[in-house]
Amino acid sequence: MNLSKEQRFGFFSTFLFMVGFIGLLLFFGFSAPNPPPQEEGILINFGDSETGLGDIESMLNEEPVVEEVSTPPVAQTSEPEVVENLVEEVVTQNFDQTAVIEEKKRKDAEEKKKKEELEEKKKNEELERQRFAEIEKKRLEEEERIKKENQQKAIDARAKSAFSGKNPNGGTQGEGNTQGTGNMGDPNGDINSKNRTGGSTGGDGISFSLNGRNSRSLPKPEYISKSEGKVVVEVTVDQNGNVVKAVPGVKGTTTSDKLLYQAAEKAAIKAKFDVNQNAPPQQVGTITYIFRLQ
Repeated sequence: MNLSKEQRFGFFSTFLFMVGFIGLLLFFGFSAPNPPPQEEGILINFGDSETGLGDIESMLNEEPVVEEVSTPPVAQTSEPEVVENLVEEVVTQNFDQTAVIEEKKRKDAEEKKKKEELEEKKKNEELERQRFAEIEKKRLEEEERIKKENQQKAIDARAKSAFSGKNPNGGTQGEGNTQGTGNMGDPNGDINSKNRTGGSTGGDGISFSLNGRNSRSLPKPEYISKSEGKVVVEVTVDQNGNVVKAVPGVKGTTTSDKLLYQAAEKAAIKAKFDVNQNAPPQQVGTITYIFRLQ
């Protein structure tokens, strides 16, 4: 269909007008009010019966009519759950913090207890060291005193024997069992001992003193120590020649090394002496061990 220029312009103008008109209707005429308008009633005359002339009522009796406005229901929200979750989270955090604090207190208490135990242990060790040092000092002082007394007794006895030649019971009889002049015995022995059979056993640093008895076996001590010195062991021997008791560190000992004490005691227990049924049931003597650095 062929349209002239005027027709096409008229058609296009009409179309734009209709579109604009319909748009205005949609924008202004079809929009719903929010909130929607409330329903309104019709006022009627106030009275107390259905008949009458309808006297005018006093204004004093009029009471304002209160219109009930319906309130739209409030939608339920999940805020209580959020509060509950928040409270639970706070309680959990408080509980965790309390547990951490209690654990820290427990660890601090354990560390304090360990520190106190360590200090107490060090204190006891120091007291024990001081006590042992005091005992050792007294023992050395006693040994020195006894040594000087024995040396003085030996000097006095030799001087007395040299000038008088007498024994305590009178006469000029000597106490040795060999011929010749002199004082038979060991320079390191005891001047009151009557034993003449004890002595070194082959130059290995072992000697014994047991009145009237001879040795059958004197084992050498086994030791690994960097100390040296002399250990005198008091031994108790039965009639069969067995050592039934050994006590190291008696008079004459010159060292306090515990390793040397143990080695000497073990060797002394293994020692054997000759059988003598006429000897005391438990005869006491000594075995001396001289330890040298190897």
